[in-house]
Amino acid sequence: MMKEKESGMALPMVLWTIALLAGIVVLLVGVLDGWISEETRAGKIFQARQQALSGIAVGQAVQPGDPILQHSTEGGAEGYSVVIKDESGLINPNTWLRMTPDRRDLFQKLFTAWGLDMNQCAAAADGLYDWQSPNPFRSPHGAKQPEYEAAGKSGLPPGAPFVSPEEMSLAIGFGPVMQAKPTWKSYFSTLNNLPKINILHAPKDILTDLLGLTPAQADAWITQRNGKDGIEGTEDDLKPSNIEQVERIYLAANNAQKAIISDTCDITGSIRRIESTGYCNGVKHRITIVTSEGTLLGWSEQ
Repeated sequence: MMKEKESGMALPMVLWTIALLAGIVVLLVGVLDGWISEETRAGKIFQARQQALSGIAVGQAVQPGDPILQHSTEGGAEGYSVVIKDESGLINPNTWLRMTPDRRDLFQKLFTAWGLDMNQCAAAADGLYDWQSPNPFRSPHGAKQPEYEAAGKSGLPPGAPFVSPEEMSLAIGFGPVMQAKPTWKSYFSTLNNLPKINILHAPKDILTDLLGLTPAQADAWITQRNGKDGIEGTEDDLKPSNIEQVERIYLAANNAQKAIISDTCDITGSIRRIESTGYCNGVKHRITIVTSEGTLLGWSEQ
């Protein structure tokens, strides 16, 4: 009787043990599969970054438009794609704000072209000025520490130059600008340390919105300055003698256009931006560097 009872208890225990072991095996398989997936993805990310680094090296050695800026292995599983731009044609907000006297009027001109009214333009321009100014006094339409505290932004403004265009979005009064012009960041670069915008590299939006060129004028100018190959930054690019020649001969600018071009533009300087995107089996990694005369000004990865 006792043996029958023990035999009856043994079977459930064996089944329970088998179920437990099966559960452990399933758990271990899941953990192992996750670990393998993570290791595989980490390997792909590493390879994608290596490809991006290769692209950066190539981008520093060749001109825009060179076929070697696009590269892939056989089958297309790995490779890189490089885009070369020039930031000397963008606006450095710190340059305008730190001039004596400052050039908040240029911000207001740009913001007016984006559809902001007079009060919004003044608030945005003063907000930018107060952000970077170490002076504790508030501009008529700006904001200083009390206003930032009231907005729940303690420790601001820093009283120092903007470190990136993205930081401009934190300035009180800048909200209407972002709403009116979602692409506003593409107009600015804090790494362009030139005193004036290089009109040889200014994008069409700056030519029209800031300088007041018509779209037809802007298109014609870009075609002329890029030379016969149509690629900006190559040997056959237009090489005018001075900014006055650009205004008079190549743009046929009117008096109002000449005034703003002479005030804000020049034809010198280069701030090279190289964007290299490496990829490996569906995983991408982008490295961006900005250089000027062999000096590294910026490096970012994503």
